[in-house]
Amino acid sequence: MSFINLNDQGTVYAPGYFLAHEECVRETREIPQTGATTAADGSKYVKMGTPFPANGATAIGLVYEDVDVTSGNMPGSVVTKGVVIESRLPVTLADAAKTALEGLGFKFVTEPAVTRPY
Repeated sequence: MSFINLNDQGTVYAPGYFLAHEECVRETREIPQTGATTAADGSKYVKMGTPFPANGATAIGLVYEDVDVTSGNMPGSVVTKGVVIESRLPVTLADAAKTALEGLGFKFVTEPAVTRPY
């Protein structure tokens, strides 16, 4: 569950946009306000695909959808296992974060090529 005001954020993607397919494991976690992005209207949110709790060796998952943390820490879904299209993440994963996530069962793939019949 997330609470978000979609005004002034720019492009909005469907939850889990960074996943290669819907098969994943998600858990509810408390998403902290620290490290959130501040929008033009002053609201604060954590972007979908952000490493949780940090972009380092402590990473245990990726935030499933944008979470509004303007009023403080909020509950949100965190993907704890899945297949991720790395180029769709909002940040470049640190090597330590990628290693930690792969150790927990994550698999990272490149964006699938689209082939169209002539």
